[in-house]
Parts: sequence; C-alpha cells; structure tokens
Amino acid sequence: MSLNTKKSPTSTPRGNKHTGRLPRADGDNTRQQIIETAGQLFADLGYMGTTSKLICEECGCNVAAVNYHFGSRDGLYSSVLIESHSRLIGFNTLLEISNSSDDSRAKLSRVLDTLIDGIDANQWHSRLFIREIMAPSVHIEAMINSEALPKLSLLKTLLSDITGLDPEDPQMSLTLLSTVAPCMLLLVGNRDNLSKVLGNFWEDKAALKVHLKSFLFAGLDNLAAQRQNITKNHA
Repeated sequence: MSLNTKKSPTSTPRGNKHTGRLPRADGDNTRQQIIETAGQLFADLGYMGTTSKLICEECGCNVAAVNYHFGSRDGLYSSVLIESHSRLIGFNTLLEISNSSDDSRAKLSRVLDTLIDGIDANQWHSRLFIREIMAPSVHIEAMINSEALPKLSLLKTLLSDITGLDPEDPQMSLTLLSTVAPCMLLLVGNRDNLSKVLGNFWEDKAALKVHLKSFLFAGLDNLAAQRQNITKNHA
C-alpha cells in the first residue's frame, strides 16, 4: 500500500567549526552549518546555556543570518530538535521501508535496525534528544508534531498488519510502547552505568538486534493469536 509522502529535514555530515566568517555559499549550506553548530552547542550546554551570540561566534555568522533562516533563537532550537529526531530515524526512511515489497515483519525488523543504528551517544543529535526528553522545553511540541506523530502513524500501520489490531484500537498504544520502549532505554540510558548492571550488550550490536526483535515478535505473535481466537469465538 502506497502512503502519502512528507518532506523531512535532510541530514548532512557534521561540519567543521569555523573561526572566521562562513564562506560564500547558498542558503541551504548556510542554514545547515548553523544547525550543525547550534546542535552541538545545545546538546552540550542546553537551551538556556546557549546564546545567539555564542552560536554566531562558533559558526562564524551573524545574528541576521540566524534570524533570516529561523526567525529567532526559539525557531532555531525547534529546527535543531526536529533535525535531531530525523537523524535517529528519518520519516522518508520509514516511508521507503513501508512502501517496499517486504512483508510487514521484515519491514518492522528494518525499522528496529535503523532505530538502533541511529543511537550514537557521541553525536549531538542523540545527546540533544536525551536532554529534551529528560527535561522537556516548550519547543518539544514542534518535534512531536513534525516528526514523532507522522512516524508513529507509519509504525502503527506495520503493527496493525502483524497483529490484526486496528491502528486506532486502544491496545495499539500499549503495543507501540512495547515496540519502542527498549530503543528509548538504549537511547537515554548511560551506557557505562547500564553496562555495570546489565553487561556490555552494545559490544555485539548484531546480537542485541536479534535479541530485541525475538522478544518483540514473540509478543506480537501472541497478540495476533489472541485476536484470531476472539474472531473465531465470535464467528
């Protein structure tokens, strides 16, 4: 089934810190450089600790450039949050998986692989996302509406195909929780502390993926069987 598309922010490799003014470039390159610089600063210092002046000094641009592309520091922070979510897993990536010829189980498996691969504590997008989840700002609504909800809609469709649940069934919320909660723990949990308690499961990422998917699909298969039994009993 083909799904409607939505443009999602495009990620580019991290840029180098500029000590002088930005070289002449098109608007997209300038915008992306500001996002890269601001993203790293927001991730390290938080929203309150990162001033427009600091961003401009680190990026080598002026306040006018920030205001031109983002309207204000608030607009920049919202854009950076959206970018951080996109780098964990992009909407277009999810859409491509959803529209592929794979069966629903294979699609969900690819989604989980992509989510786990997107978690990198050394990258600013992961660190900023963790900051925002642990201490939400008013700007989290922009990230939820622009990134989280459209992606969850695609994910609900996959889970519906596997379990037989209607995407709007109240039980779907619990199914979503069971699906994404392990990935959220991997994202927000301190790796060193988790390793002290649970062992270094990050050491073999392939085995980690297999283990998490085995548990998830066992639960989804059980839910599907329950739904089939209910349908038979009412036939």
